[in-house]
Parts: sequence; C-alpha cells; structure tokens
Amino acid sequence: MPLRDHLATDLVLSPFAADGAELVDIARFADELGFDGLWTLDHFSGSMLGRPWSRDPFTLLGGFAAATSSLRVGPLVANMMNRHPALLASAASTLQSMAEGRAVLGVGSGAAPGSRFAGEQDAIERALYTAPERRRYLTETIEAVRLIWAGGGDYDGEFVRLNGLDGVVGPEPLVPIVVGASGRRTVEVACEHADGLNLRITDAADELLQFARSATAGRAFEISTHEDLDADHPLGGEVDRWIELGVDRRTLVVKQPVDRATLESIATRLNDY
Repeated sequence: MPLRDHLATDLVLSPFAADGAELVDIARFADELGFDGLWTLDHFSGSMLGRPWSRDPFTLLGGFAAATSSLRVGPLVANMMNRHPALLASAASTLQSMAEGRAVLGVGSGAAPGSRFAGEQDAIERALYTAPERRRYLTETIEAVRLIWAGGGDYDGEFVRLNGLDGVVGPEPLVPIVVGASGRRTVEVACEHADGLNLRITDAADELLQFARSATAGRAFEISTHEDLDADHPLGGEVDRWIELGVDRRTLVVKQPVDRATLESIATRLNDY
C-alpha cells in the first residue's frame, strides 16, 4: 500500500541561489513521481545563509501550480512581519485560483531578535518583537486574513488594522491556514486558530505532537513535520515514528542543487512501503 495512504510526503524547495525555471521543472518532476505536496521558503535575502540571492515564494508557487496537476502548493512559511494580511490574503487567493483548489497558506511569526534571519528585518527596518508579541501578532494576522476572505471589513487589533477593506479576493475555495512552529506556545496558537500545524523537529517534538493531536481531537486539523530530507535514508527520513504519533504528512526540505536521482529513488521506495 502506498505510504501516502498513511502519511503524505511533501517536498520543500529552497529558494536560495535557485533558478526559478529549474525549480518549476523540479515541481513537474515531483508531481510525476507521486509526491503529495510542494512548498518553498519565504526569504528575500540569500545573504542570510551566505548565498548570492533568494527567490520570491509566491512567484515560484504560481509556477509550481501551473506546472502540476495533483500537488498541494504553498509557502512554508510566509513571514507575517514582511507581508500585510491584505497581501497574504490576495496572494493565497490568487495561488488558489491557479492551483484549482490545491493551495495551502503556511504562516509564521517572523524572526526572533538575535536569530540568523533577523538581519532581513533589520535590512528593511522592520521591528523585531518579543515572542509573546509575535504570537499575538500571528493570531491577529490569521483573523484578519480570514476576515478579508469572508468579504472584508474593519479590524482593530494591537498590530493589525483594517479600515473597511473589501474587494480583495475572488470566489476561489478558502485556503487552509497552517502555522509553522517549534515551541509550545506557538503550537497552542496553531491549535486554537489555524487549520494545521507544521512542526519544526526539535528534542521536544514527540511531546508537542501528542499535545497538538490531543488539543485538536474531534475536528479536522492537519499535523505535519518539518525537517531536512535525509538523502542517506531510503525513505528520506523518519516514517514509522510519525505514523505512531498521528502525523498526517512530512515536509522535507530539499537543498540546492536538487538531486533528481535521489528524489526518484525515495519516491519509488515510498510507493512500495
């Protein structure tokens, strides 16, 4: 029985020093191989990782959507600190129209002060908030995006404000919102306000996954893991452990340059697992 009947496997394509047309071709290849989803990261400066450039996620995702027929597509995760809820709502709705219902909106709370990606916020003079502030900001972002999708209106939050905003999105199906998290408090935000959780794997992963599954029991809520693809593992990384913990999908980060032979080998083994 194919693994995807038990645990979906998605690929996360890195935008750092990437060729856009090549990534679209990789998306087409991944679709043919039978992977379940395709994501990309949201960073505008390659220098944060010592790379010469990065690529815009929603531009890439539009290409992915146009080149594929079955893969889910989305940002993992869109940085709320750089993207106003109106822009997020519009981008996700547009992606949904191109993907014909396969879009997912991953959102995250932005860089923490002193973290390696804080330099992006410094470079464009965006504030770096404390962890509690970022969690409140994330909650408001989700609420505001959903308000815009519902037709718009007013929103008066601590960080987000809308003044009679309407006419932003088309008639496409609503896009599921997935929160990227690594700590307990952000996991709680995801469980309370989003449609899914994408958990970056740390030593606390098992405990957090168990908490999330318990906290969302009785309703539709998708739980996924976020980790690097392990090219030396026949299945690209952990499988049985995640199934036992009630995980719905893995999202595996594929670094540049992409090794197509490795992806093909992993896809073949997944379908025979």
